[in-house]
Amino acid sequence: MPDMKRVLIFFALILLSGIPEAFSQGNTDKNAPAEDPCIQHEEKTYSWRLSPYLGTRYAVALDTTALNYYNTDVEDSFTTAYNYLANFGSPGESRIFFSRMRTPEFIFMKAYERFNVSPDKATFYNTQIPFTQLAYLTGGSKQNAEDRLKGTFWGNVNKRLGLGASIDYIYTRGFYNWQAVNSLDWQAYVSYIGDKYQLNAYSNAGNFSNQENGGIQNMDYILHPDENQKQLSDPKNIPTNLETAWNRVKQKDIYLTQRYNLGVERTVYMNDQDSVGIEEFVPVTSFIHTFHYSANFRRFRIDPNGVKTKGFYNDTILNTEMTNDSLKFMSVKNTLGIALNEGFHKYAKFGLGAYVTLENRKYTNMQNPDDLAFIDRIRKSNILWVGGELTKQKGSILTYRADALFGLTGDNLGDLYINGELQTKIPMFKDSLIVKANGFFHNIEPSYYMKHYMSNHFAWSNNFSKEKRVHAEGELIIPYTRTKIKAGVENITNYLYFNLDGKPTQAGKNIQVFSAELMQNVRLGILNWDNSIVYQKSSQQDILPLPELSFYSQLYLKFRIARVLHTQLGIDCRMNTKYYSPMYQPATQMFHNQNIAQTGGYPLMNAYANMQLKKVRFYVMMYHVNKGIVGGNDYFLAPFYPMNPRIFKFGLSIDFSN
Repeated sequence: MPDMKRVLIFFALILLSGIPEAFSQGNTDKNAPAEDPCIQHEEKTYSWRLSPYLGTRYAVALDTTALNYYNTDVEDSFTTAYNYLANFGSPGESRIFFSRMRTPEFIFMKAYERFNVSPDKATFYNTQIPFTQLAYLTGGSKQNAEDRLKGTFWGNVNKRLGLGASIDYIYTRGFYNWQAVNSLDWQAYVSYIGDKYQLNAYSNAGNFSNQENGGIQNMDYILHPDENQKQLSDPKNIPTNLETAWNRVKQKDIYLTQRYNLGVERTVYMNDQDSVGIEEFVPVTSFIHTFHYSANFRRFRIDPNGVKTKGFYNDTILNTEMTNDSLKFMSVKNTLGIALNEGFHKYAKFGLGAYVTLENRKYTNMQNPDDLAFIDRIRKSNILWVGGELTKQKGSILTYRADALFGLTGDNLGDLYINGELQTKIPMFKDSLIVKANGFFHNIEPSYYMKHYMSNHFAWSNNFSKEKRVHAEGELIIPYTRTKIKAGVENITNYLYFNLDGKPTQAGKNIQVFSAELMQNVRLGILNWDNSIVYQKSSQQDILPLPELSFYSQLYLKFRIARVLHTQLGIDCRMNTKYYSPMYQPATQMFHNQNIAQTGGYPLMNAYANMQLKKVRFYVMMYHVNKGIVGGNDYFLAPFYPMNPRIFKFGLSIDFSN
């Protein structure tokens, strides 16, 4: 990380943590609207997220747990099995199909979505005292260091009005040549939760940049190191396919949802003996307006001195001397809605809402040469959506959420999204079984850039049909035995994927995916053994390749030192079976099918010490501790992208709230 930038960001966050007085008097809102389950308790600090169209609030847990905090600095931990380019912050994709994020309209954000804070992932807080959390994660030497600096601040001016900010800065140099990642994502928040008027708003700016080396030239440099020159034992000396190539993706969001409640005043008595009650406002109907502006930009550049480029790409369309691809996407959504709120009457057991959304889109492509003028450089689209939402968030026995969205006009005419989830508890012994179920039906028009795209090395114009997905999944949690069982199935018609040539295509047959997951944790005194195993089966492995088995296991001791230092000492291991894992294409930032090499079958092991002292969390870890000891040399994540060698990592998180 450049020294000056590191110092500036660090001191900016320290200054944020010193804004105590102006925000120190916010209180938990005991008179908050009944529709908000996230505020029906007496905690000093709680948090919530929003449904994207109606802005319905739902509770999320605070990031304060110390257990497994060391996984914060391990990109492999995003899912049980993860496919990425070895360097932290680089483009990636889950190997667990049901954990993959849906491809966004701006398809190039998919590679970074796990780091980008979209409106559905923006977290709001309410706190009696200023809440500031700073974290610094680092590893490696000066030549290949990984650094990450994160900070979150929230303060309430009063019990209604709150302001916040967060930042996530990643700078990783990489162990292999021309592999650095430099990304900065920050947000600003404001919320006002009144009886009649409520507002939640945030702005997000993400700038994700990474050098592209195209992978190493020959996998034998890793697989058979004894047959190669000794100087190649340093990963920086292993020849790569590209130089002076890099990608940059920018994401900007401005999101605001506001509602005005109509309701009634009623008197609430604390108990039957009280003669004097407390007057409270009960919202019955809400009128809602939501605004969302999103702007995206992408550039892929290979400078003229990137001589290795010649021969790496089969086609060069626009410029034979250099590559300088760029494109833009902009979306503006305005939503008007009305909702009947849950809990305003004893018989009102659920909330019900309906809305209409007008979305304006603008796509900007590369300028076409005269002989290839088959793609519009600028494309505009206006779409009218209608939707509804049914929710029950109160009660410990049964909660559920369901929503539907339908496209009425424009390019997305006939698009349909139906989603549903429910949870119930069944008493068992001194605890309860938790049963969850979720499902969806999607009939979706492919993204414009899947259909029409122009760049220096790839160009296509497709007439794809809508992709149809039907998904059903169930989950059973048994706290008494520390067991979680999950199983699901999905049927896909007109599946869209990137083929062996790295171009989008559509499957001509239905594809079924079955997945089952077992999570079983065992504890014997201070000894703990946590396990997760996922089985997947794709009916068309050549079109949708998936590893059949993926597992994660960790064995650790958990205890306290001097009754105050919470300590976790252990070793973990993750592995998936061999399969033809998707290959990464820098020019499109997509993972596409390949039949060149299988990856998998290699155990990645980390040894760590994870600790917490009051509101300070920290860890030390030896990443890839088994390199050269257990597993051999086949440690590839994706074809031509080997894992990082053994590396020492350290992480520290401090919560400055009292």
